[in-house]
Amino acid sequence: MARKKLLIENDYNFFLFGISCPEKSFRLCFALNNQLKAMFAKNRDMELIEKNQTIAVRFPVFAYRDEEMFTDYRVIVNKVENKILVSEFKQADYLLMVQGGMPYSEKASILKKIKEVTFVQTAFEIDPKKIKSKENFVF
Repeated sequence: MARKKLLIENDYNFFLFGISCPEKSFRLCFALNNQLKAMFAKNRDMELIEKNQTIAVRFPVFAYRDEEMFTDYRVIVNKVENKILVSEFKQADYLLMVQGGMPYSEKASILKKIKEVTFVQTAFEIDPKKIKSKENFVF
């Protein structure tokens, strides 16, 4: 009997922003709530098990769903216990993932609002297709 191989290709249809910020995650989320008119709340942590490891590393996640725009926002801590979720962007302390019905034209506006937070040192856009570990962002 002939074998068939199933290839599954994930859709990486989301915007990703890197945020460099020395503050704790709850302070950043509070500031982003004010800037983006959002309501970020603590969500289930993202667990990641590296090769040759038995213990999972937990990356805290804060989430908000905009029901009107059908858009999901997630603030993900990029650095935990000397581990980095997206090693290509070590300068990012946090990642903001925006997925759903947000128009492409709103991307620059969100980036500008993130940069307006007083204790954010820098914010920048990340192309999800250029990340080696993009499978970690499939929710």
